[in-house]
Amino acid sequence: MTESTAPQSEHRTVLLRGGDVHSPADPFATAMVVERGHVAWVGSEGAADAFASGVDEVIDLEGALVTPAFTDAHVHTTSTGLALTGLDLSGARTLGDALARVRAHVTAHPADRVVLGHGWDATRWPEQRPPSRAELDEAAAGRPVYLPRVDVHSAVVSTALLDLVPGVTTMPGYDPEGPLTAAAHHAVRAAAHDAVTPAQRAEA
Repeated sequence: MTESTAPQSEHRTVLLRGGDVHSPADPFATAMVVERGHVAWVGSEGAADAFASGVDEVIDLEGALVTPAFTDAHVHTTSTGLALTGLDLSGARTLGDALARVRAHVTAHPADRVVLGHGWDATRWPEQRPPSRAELDEAAAGRPVYLPRVDVHSAVVSTALLDLVPGVTTMPGYDPEGPLTAAAHHAVRAAAHDAVTPAQRAEA
């Protein structure tokens, strides 16, 4: 169904048929009736015949898929703000470029207690590896740093951030040099967010 064939008035009753209608109530539905802007019925093609004569319009879906509107009912406002005001490494082309961006961010934000970044992907870099902890410590000048990978399932962190998490070295997912995963990752992420200053949070 194209935009030009979609119902133009909420006061009409329309039968859509001949498609694949996503409905938990009827997983095999191929048709639906929309009455005054609301879904009034979903069901099979055979049952749709009973509605055909009583509607204002019949639309042949020609096999198209019809689904409910997908609506995100919430947003993590502060987390979104922290991402927007933090260090974006998605454009870093090399490991050296990523480390240079960390240095520049630290210099530009001297009052931030912790450096929050995101978006790096070492598979796109010629070095094919993330920053080592020593490299990150040097670039961050000793400041706590939390840099989740682009998929957010792991993160590289500085020694100063590890120092904020007692027992992290015994947690599942801890790596003495590489990215942290699992429980170790979750623990350092919580510590990083707890270290955000009131000014950082207000800006976010």
